[in-house]
Amino acid sequence: MYKDISSATKHLGVMPMVKHYISELKLHQIFGKHIPMKPNEKLEPAQVLSMMLLNIICASRPLYRVQEWLTDYTDGIAEKDIYAAQYNDDRLGRNLDKLFEADRSSMLTELSANAIKLHNLQTDDIHNDSTSVTFTGEYENSNQANVNLARGFNKDHRPDCKQIVFGLNITSDGNVPLSFQLFDGNQTDDKTHIPNWDGLRKLIEKEDFIYIAE
Repeated sequence: MYKDISSATKHLGVMPMVKHYISELKLHQIFGKHIPMKPNEKLEPAQVLSMMLLNIICASRPLYRVQEWLTDYTDGIAEKDIYAAQYNDDRLGRNLDKLFEADRSSMLTELSANAIKLHNLQTDDIHNDSTSVTFTGEYENSNQANVNLARGFNKDHRPDCKQIVFGLNITSDGNVPLSFQLFDGNQTDDKTHIPNWDGLRKLIEKEDFIYIAE
């Protein structure tokens, strides 16, 4: 006689594929190296940040809804050892603070180097572009060592708002991001290219490449 069989359906989407690339690029190890787990913590910061990255790529949700989203994938069915209730917005927020305080520049350099080696990215042509990120409301610059909000040339056509300037370098084959820079909101593009080019020379370990920028 056949026993009663119960079943449940879980929607995986692109999550297994994204997890594959996170593992392939050693992103979990990079997080763990720069943001180590403390003795009183129940979850590794690397695990929490990797899960947040999965959410952003697969189905971006606000922090308070990540736990709800994760329930559709986990809790003993899709991921045996992960319980969605542990990924509450308080824990996510604390780990974002840790990421902010970490050496993010070194983390991105390691990640980019892994991507170049793993996928044989072509670095003969590097494209650079910058844009403004507009802020509304009240913000305080609590640490002058950080990038400061200021008024400048606003590409959203909002000269009344403060902003920061975001610059991105990408490869010519596939437009893969290699590195980024953040500047004060009143930074002009003409003063960013020489230090950016010097940084790329160190990253890709050569200087015979074409640097393309506006």
